[in-house]
Amino acid sequence: MKQKITRRQASALLAASMVPATALAQERYPSRPITMVIPFAAGNVTDSMARLLAERLSQALGQPVVADNKPGAGGSVGMGALGRAAPDGYTIGMGTIGTLALNPALLSKLPYDPVNGFNILSVVYRGPVLILVEPSSPWNTLKDLVQAAQQQTLDFASPGTGSSQHLTGELFKKATNTRLMHVPNKSSSQAATLLLGKHVPVLFDVTTAAMGYVKQKQLRALAVTSSQRLTALPDVPTVAESGYPGFSTEGWLSVVSPAGTPPAINQRLSAEIRRIMALPDVQATMANQGAFAETMSPEQSTAFVRAEAARWGELIRSSGIKLD
Repeated sequence: MKQKITRRQASALLAASMVPATALAQERYPSRPITMVIPFAAGNVTDSMARLLAERLSQALGQPVVADNKPGAGGSVGMGALGRAAPDGYTIGMGTIGTLALNPALLSKLPYDPVNGFNILSVVYRGPVLILVEPSSPWNTLKDLVQAAQQQTLDFASPGTGSSQHLTGELFKKATNTRLMHVPNKSSSQAATLLLGKHVPVLFDVTTAAMGYVKQKQLRALAVTSSQRLTALPDVPTVAESGYPGFSTEGWLSVVSPAGTPPAINQRLSAEIRRIMALPDVQATMANQGAFAETMSPEQSTAFVRAEAARWGELIRSSGIKLD
């Protein structure tokens, strides 16, 4: 004689039968290729960092991680596409100081939500700025430059208005009460050409772009804006060491997923990314480029990004800088 099953019992059996399937689906992630959106063109530090991670993640996850460059509007095009992607773990991307901390204050409208639109899986890279002069400059130390810029207006070049290099110059100007005037350019190479040609006396640029000039003695670095000296340029003092304690700025990169991506997937991706960034050869590669490999947890990364957005947003608004 068959025992009659009640509606409640049937519901319980159905729910129980679904648990293994859900767990199995999570265990199988990823079961197809993952896209990594890069919101800038090929050939810059964001692109190279993303491709390094994509290659290592492909090996770790057993599925291809495909780099997808979507440049435009200071990273807004790519971040907009990433924010609209299905939150299923098969689309991740690179968030930068520009897209997550600077653009919200520089641009009136964004096609993405920089605060609530993404999960910050990990900050993976920190890269400081070098303060540079050409070799025949009369300023041998940062204090020499500051004293000169307190007495007269000096031009400084950067790769562009609203770039982290430009804003580092503006922050330094305020911190030292100097008369520095920004000269924007379209690229790091163009900005370096101005200094090499003695058309401007000072250049603010990231280590990955300017370090080659320093090592070849084409330019002289007076200071680096990180809180610690660089392994690749051990003789270059920090700004803090040069007499301005507490001054520290760095550009940074993070890996993000669209908001709504399942926590278990975010946790797995974050763990793999942080494991990769802690590898000795990756740490050495970053150090040789004049940067720092980072392994921040999602919680640490989220707090860091929010603090950076508040810090730079205040500077941008007080300086009256806008891109639209």
